[in-house]
Amino acid sequence: MKIENKLESIKVINDLRLNKFPEQLFKGGEEEAVRNFLEQYPAQYYAIRDKERANGIFKLKVDANKVLEEIKDYNLFTINVSSINYVDNQLLVGEIEFLSNNEVYAILTTNSQASVRDAIKCPEFNIKTDIFNDTLLNKIPHFNFIYSYIMSHNLKDVIVEFALFNKEVGIKKEKIIIYELRTHY
Repeated sequence: MKIENKLESIKVINDLRLNKFPEQLFKGGEEEAVRNFLEQYPAQYYAIRDKERANGIFKLKVDANKVLEEIKDYNLFTINVSSINYVDNQLLVGEIEFLSNNEVYAILTTNSQASVRDAIKCPEFNIKTDIFNDTLLNKIPHFNFIYSYIMSHNLKDVIVEFALFNKEVGIKKEKIIIYELRTHY
């Protein structure tokens, strides 16, 4: 699997039917489509992510009534129901990669208010090891659940940005949300 940019990541997540929060891609000037999305997926908070460039403007907690004002500086962006709506339910967030050679890379936090970016800036777990290092991997809460999910969806050799919750959330009502998949960017 080769994923070279954020748009390809969205496509692969959709093609593999992975769980995500309701999300839609928009271009600047599509305010009516944004209004329709907000009506279809009512929530207190939404996240807005720049899809034009890596590390672009990212807003995790935008009040529903401020979304239209906040999208003015974007040309290509997604809006999704924010994980902030589930802050009391988030158990783990970050990115993890299981390689074909049995190595594991993970940058994670149990901070329930953290985003993936927050986890990368201030990780509780920042590891590089192999899948057989039970002593280290057992320190990561729910590691076996995450490993099973990623393997069952054939996501080996892919950096998986995710969050784990203590209840079912998202469009498929599962405990894991997939935010982004990366291989070549």
